[in-house]
Amino acid sequence: MQLTQHTDLGLRLLIVLARRDGVPIALPAFASEQGLSYHHVAKVAQRLVQEGFVTSLRGRRGGVALARPADAIAIGDVVRRMERGLRLADCAHCALRGDCTLSSVLAEALAAFLAVLDRHMLADIAKPGAPAFAPWRVIPALDGTCTPPGD
Repeated sequence: MQLTQHTDLGLRLLIVLARRDGVPIALPAFASEQGLSYHHVAKVAQRLVQEGFVTSLRGRRGGVALARPADAIAIGDVVRRMERGLRLADCAHCALRGDCTLSSVLAEALAAFLAVLDRHMLADIAKPGAPAFAPWRVIPALDGTCTPPGD
């Protein structure tokens, strides 16, 4: 499962805003700090405003700020709203769709993925100093655990 760059940037912006304790950030400053295209950041911010996660503030001290407290924003909700039409495979256009149960397995996997994200609030993931983990290679063992890279 891989989120789009649009959602990734949206989550990054929300994390930065959560760490600013209500102080808005100007989009050009955020784009520069993150090494991103301002136009892409502006599109992401616009979507976050439309979805009610962020509010846009005009004027010299303007920018964007969280529209509600970080502890009231579930990561699963952000991903659902940013990833419209989220699916793991294009079963609708598959020649096997009439005689295949993969779509139900994938739907179950997607529901499990989103259920994990639903358990985490923006305030939880925005805490500074959280350890950065190496990407995990998803190789389920018999006990259901996953193996980290290099093992």
